Amino acid sequence: MLPLPAAFTGLLRTHCPRFLRYQNYATRKRFYRGTGVIQSEKKWEVTLDHRRLKTPNGQVLTVNSEPLARAIAAEWDAQTEVITQPTMHLTSLCNTALDNPGKLTPHDIAIYFLEYFSTDTLLFHSEEEEELRKLQERKWGPIIDWFQERFDVVQEVSKGLEPPPVTANTRAVLAKYFLSYDFPALTAMSFGVEALKSPLLMLACVERRLNPTEAVLLARLEEEYQLMRWGRVPWAHELNQAELTARVAASLLVIHSSVEHHSAKAKTTPQQISQ
Repeated sequence: MLPLPAAFTGLLRTHCPRFLRYQNYATRKRFYRGTGVIQSEKKWEVTLDHRRLKTPNGQVLTVNSEPLARAIAAEWDAQTEVITQPTMHLTSLCNTALDNPGKLTPHDIAIYFLEYFSTDTLLFHSEEEEELRKLQERKWGPIIDWFQERFDVVQEVSKGLEPPPVTANTRAVLAKYFLSYDFPALTAMSFGVEALKSPLLMLACVERRLNPTEAVLLARLEEEYQLMRWGRVPWAHELNQAELTARVAASLLVIHSSVEHHSAKAKTTPQQISQ
């Protein structure tokens, strides 16, 4: 692998802070020739040269759906001379869900979302720049309206620096919604929320109101507004946008794979089981 020119790495350090994390991350050489997917009972596993892929804690990495397993295998296939683990979002999400290093429960994650909700990016409109506020109302308003209609709640927008109130009814509705998902899906959802800085945008993605590209653009609305005024380093900001989009897309793949798996189980009739 050719070294990056000094000028290039300097610009990355200035305009793309995540580059430092990637550069300093302990990498290892690719040690396998090919990948595969196998079914084990009702789960799916990924293999590297016929050896089962394992989590950092030594558990066999298993998932509930074949498409998700194949996507993880593709992630490992995409590695070239070295394995760049920070870019392997699907593997990381599934490892975290299985090993659960924080010893979290679904209720812990649901509480985290509820606490995060009042600081959602979309609920804070600019009070200083009228042009920016109008842009936020035009772009973010439809998502807030969709959220209120979808969940049958009323949500105010902040009038200043103080977080807007979130009613007890809204909290109850959201808690019930979040807890309808299993632990791997909630783990993936938190990954997406942190990338977007917005539970609202992540909910819109989960419910297929937005796709990952649209959600990232809305999450970066204020930044894009400032860049339009003051200029940008195109490739640096595009790198950041691409990374965020990849994170959200990976989260959604895990979530939707989980939902489709449970939906398929629910549709199995007693007659089919007895056959």
